[in-house]
Amino acid sequence: MTNSAYYDEELAGELRSAVAGVVTEWPGVAETETFGCPSFTADGTLFAVVATQGLALTQLPDDEKKAFAEAYPTESFAPGERRVDSWVVVPRDAAPDDVDGLVSFLRASYESARGE
Repeated sequence: MTNSAYYDEELAGELRSAVAGVVTEWPGVAETETFGCPSFTADGTLFAVVATQGLALTQLPDDEKKAFAEAYPTESFAPGERRVDSWVVVPRDAAPDDVDGLVSFLRASYESARGE
């Protein structure tokens, strides 16, 4: 993965590797790029983006967003001057060292992307 304006492998590579290690085992998942950041799709629908900012979940249902915000500090995805309020982000420096605590939220975003 190359660096971009919104992704620095040195800063976020460990988070990217941890997320990829979990989600690439799920059916229909592919790794791609969004805004120059590593991202993950489920059957072609984006559900997660790893940026220097942190981990963005793009398809998290509203009830899960509330639980996510109670478990972690969150913010909107903000690549540059854009702001995507519907994508909830756990900042990179607030993400757990391993992604075990994030798996249920990743899974909820994945399942929503698949229409489950």
